[in-house]
Amino acid sequence: MKKWFIPLLALWLFACSSGPGVDEIERQVRTQLLTGSDAKLFDMSDFQVLDQSETQDGVYLIRVSYQLHFKQGLDQLQVLQDEDLVYDRVGPYQQEMALMELERKYGNFEAGQVVAQQSQVWMLKTEQGWRLAEPT
Repeated sequence: MKKWFIPLLALWLFACSSGPGVDEIERQVRTQLLTGSDAKLFDMSDFQVLDQSETQDGVYLIRVSYQLHFKQGLDQLQVLQDEDLVYDRVGPYQQEMALMELERKYGNFEAGQVVAQQSQVWMLKTEQGWRLAEPT
C-alpha cells in the first residue's frame, strides 16, 4: 500500500495543476470568436494548443492556432450592408466601422477562403471553472 501512495499522490497533484484541457480551451476560444462576429461569417477548424504555461498560480498563458473558413467575402458583406444602409444622426461612417474592423483583422477575404490564425489567450482558474481572462 505504501509503495503506491507516493506515485498516486504525485499523479493527483499533477492532474490538479496541469491547467485547462484542450477541449475547454477550444470551447472558450470558439465562443469568444463567434460572440465577436456574425456566426454566418466563418467556421473554425483545426484547433491546436501550441504552448501552455502557468504565469501565476492558476493563471495560464496559452498560444493557440486554428483556421477560419469564410462563408462570405468582404465584398458580399459590403453589398449587404449597402442594402441596409440607414442614414441617421450617426451616419454611414459609423455603420462602416464593423467592416473596417473585419478587414483590419482578416484582410480582404473572399467566400471559401481559409485563413490560418494564431493567438494568445489567458485563462484563469475560478470557483466556477476555467475562464478566459485579460491580463492586468
